[in-house]
Amino acid sequence: MDRGTFLGFLLGVGLLALTISLGPNGLPVLGYFKRFVHWESLMVVVGGLAASTLIRFPLAAVGQAFAVASRAFFKHTANPQEVVWQLVGLSQRARKEGMKGLERNLPDDAFLVQGLQMAVDQIERHQIREVLTAEIQSTHDRHTQGQDIFRFIATSAPSWGMVGTLIGMVKMFGDLQTTGSAGSMDGLANAMALSLLSTLWGAIIAYLFAIPIAGKLEHRSREEAQIKQLMLEGVMGIAEEAHPGQLEERLNAFLPPRFKVRRHNPGSRS
Repeated sequence: MDRGTFLGFLLGVGLLALTISLGPNGLPVLGYFKRFVHWESLMVVVGGLAASTLIRFPLAAVGQAFAVASRAFFKHTANPQEVVWQLVGLSQRARKEGMKGLERNLPDDAFLVQGLQMAVDQIERHQIREVLTAEIQSTHDRHTQGQDIFRFIATSAPSWGMVGTLIGMVKMFGDLQTTGSAGSMDGLANAMALSLLSTLWGAIIAYLFAIPIAGKLEHRSREEAQIKQLMLEGVMGIAEEAHPGQLEERLNAFLPPRFKVRRHNPGSRS
């Protein structure tokens, strides 16, 4: 898992758990957790979220959004500098061994392989650019849909928390009419717990889960788009039989100044 993501979730969950467990004397009390695991409030918030999300989006899109999210957290984006070096190296190989030499040493990335294979097959350069650009746009669209789903969850979770609060208040006011018995007092306490904890769980799902994931997906989408744009330009340079030095400068244009690479010193930064 991405270290920042792991530390963020660990910090958020840890602080919440510590706050919940602290007793009057400032020491953790394990029994306090039972007060916050309230199944009725969880059914309202989680069940309502699942229902509204499935109504709003196709089932396949929801499943794909969670799959994309898992890849964003567990799969690291390639380093742009390493990609530039790889592309320049492929350009040098193509000049020495010809385009067929690339076919014997294709890289692992499926997008880059697709572009290089079209270059080896001598597909028209404008067609190569069109295909790879369409692939980048398709990936962006899938990522955008995943972001939309998690933003919808973030917007809906507090609303479903409010629904639980309203249900709890209606129950509470109904029980106030019969507060003379122990049973009705238990019902009053349960209704109050439903009212308060629904709001709590709705806020936690929105601000510790859905909003951060939507933001992380957006960030990873930008990173992946940059990497694929680098690969596209590299493939075009190789297809055009550009000089490796010229290709290097062409690709460096996509990198911040301090991350531009130089062939004479792989680790140098300007």
